Amino acid sequence: MNGLLSSAPSQQAVRLALGGLLLQFIQSALLLLSPQLNGDDRLLIWALTPITLGLFAFALRGNLGSAGNSARSRHGR
Repeated sequence: MNGLLSSAPSQQAVRLALGGLLLQFIQSALLLLSPQLNGDDRLLIWALTPITLGLFAFALRGNLGSAGNSARSRHGR
């Protein structure tokens, strides 16, 4: 899988980035709808934030191992 920073990002990377952004939008919407933040809201925010950042980081990096192996097999090396 090629990451988002490569010249030809893969569909999986784009889907992971969009999924991460969707989680971020859900988190923001919950914040906007809540007049005051209580302990449960803060817990939900802290639970969604690392997942969102992890998906975005993985989408940027991509799966370097599979991209290199497929390129080698195509060229017969």
